[in-house]
Amino acid sequence: MGVGLNFVQRINPAWFLAGAAFFLPIKPAPVNLLLVLATFFALLNSECRRSMGSFFSRAELIPLWLLLGFFAITYFYPSNDKTSYLEFISKYGRLALIPVLASVLMSQANRHIIGQGFLSGMALVLAMSYAIWFGIDPVYFGAKATDMYAIPSNPTVFKSHITHNFFLVVAIYLWLLCFFRTEKPALKGVYAALALLGLVNLFGMIDGRTGWLVFMVIPLYFGYQKLGLRGFLLAGLVFAAMLVAAYFLVDNIHDRFSTTWLEIQQVLRDKPQQGTSIGERVIYLTSGWSAFLQAPFFGYGLGGVQGAVQPFTSAAGWPTFYNPHNQFLMLMLQGGLLALVFYIWFFGLAVFKSATSVWSSTFVLPLLMIYFVGNLLNSFHFDFAESVAFVILYAVLLGATEWD
Repeated sequence: MGVGLNFVQRINPAWFLAGAAFFLPIKPAPVNLLLVLATFFALLNSECRRSMGSFFSRAELIPLWLLLGFFAITYFYPSNDKTSYLEFISKYGRLALIPVLASVLMSQANRHIIGQGFLSGMALVLAMSYAIWFGIDPVYFGAKATDMYAIPSNPTVFKSHITHNFFLVVAIYLWLLCFFRTEKPALKGVYAALALLGLVNLFGMIDGRTGWLVFMVIPLYFGYQKLGLRGFLLAGLVFAAMLVAAYFLVDNIHDRFSTTWLEIQQVLRDKPQQGTSIGERVIYLTSGWSAFLQAPFFGYGLGGVQGAVQPFTSAAGWPTFYNPHNQFLMLMLQGGLLALVFYIWFFGLAVFKSATSVWSSTFVLPLLMIYFVGNLLNSFHFDFAESVAFVILYAVLLGATEWD
């Protein structure tokens, strides 16, 4: 019995966490199972248990506990819908796993395992995306083609174009880091090929502009890292010039920018058009902002978003919604300025902490900035894959800074 327990305690929880990272861009069910296993074996591991308590009390997580505690109280708001509340609290509640997973990630070797797991999953998804682009039926990969996804004209595989592109940007950045850091010519070639294929997939094959906007963080980061503010501005100008050139040379970019301009004209000329990306976001922002102004300090509760915006969407003849596709606006509707302050405090501490060491400023800080830009356009703490990835990223930061 003692021998068996000793064997179980020696099982590395990072193996299961790496599996969860692998399946992030693929399927949610294995991610949930592997997260449970990683948590279970972390609790059994004596080394993880010894450090876990200190992670729960880390200063970086104080605003998180305040935010989650405040959101728990909003269950009693009269404006809170209980069913919607349970959906949101289960998603935001994953953030409580951060200190548990951080205890697994104090070791740089374990952090490397997690990164390799994610990059392996993205390499597989990228290969499948090219296969679909070449006309192979996605059913062979366990994916299902629709009018919009998993088709040659938009070869996503398992996720929507937003999630596909978001994870692809993260993978491209990490592949570039691997290319610069490895000394083996063969591996340099592999990482260069993956980054190049990823760039072609991102800009030339997959629909969606969110991925292009979050990708902007990468050249800006490299420019600032090399030349400071001058490099930041230069990288921004070069990136803008490349997009202009791509508009005339790449059909996918030309079509998406033409659609963008048409949608902007529709908004300026008349009213936001339903069924268009920009039109719907204008609907989300205007009605969401109007609802926020009615309860600016404490919001409507985790489940109160749809009821809060409904009077404004109905008056304008728009469909109601419960996800404004902007994480900051969502927090403001759910918990008012108090929730926003807690979240900015929580996120800001992560940015500040990640800038204090070479390792975290290289591997964590740019990814946090990618999340920041992405959250202006979507609600990534509500979306499953992106929210789990953020939990792992924050756990990596805590584990790395504790180790350093």
